Amino acid sequence: MNEKQVFLTQHSAAYWRVTFNHPPLNVFGPKTIPQLNEIITALETDKDVKVVVFGSAVEGFFLTHYNFLAKLEDTTGLPPGPTGLQPLPDMLVRLSRAPVVSIASIRGRATGVGSELALACDMRFASREKSDFVAV
Repeated sequence: MNEKQVFLTQHSAAYWRVTFNHPPLNVFGPKTIPQLNEIITALETDKDVKVVVFGSAVEGFFLTHYNFLAKLEDTTGLPPGPTGLQPLPDMLVRLSRAPVVSIASIRGRATGVGSELALACDMRFASREKSDFVAV
C-alpha cells in the first residue's frame, strides 16, 4: 500500500512545485522517501526545469521529524542512493547539488527532516507569523 504524500506540479517546463501533504503533521517516513527520491531524480535529469519550490498543503506544518513509529525494517531495508549514502541524506545531498534553483517556502513548523530539507535548498522563505524552526 503506497499512500501518496509528495505531489509534483509542473506549472511549466521550467517551474515545478513540490507539495508535502501528509496530515495532520506532515511526518516524513519510509513511505515518503521513494516519492521524494523520484522527484529528486527528475530534477537531476530534466534539462528544462530551472526552479523548484517545496511547500506544504498542511496548515501550520512545512515538514516535521522522521516517523520513528514506522517499522525499523521499512527504513533500514531501503537501499543506499547514488551517492552511497542512506536514502534520506542521499536525497538531501543530491538536492543541494541539483542543477536547479531550489526554494523552500515555509509556512509552519520545519523540524527534523523539514529543517534539513530547507537547508539543502538554495533559498528559504519563511513566514514570520507562521514559521517555526526546531533543531534537535
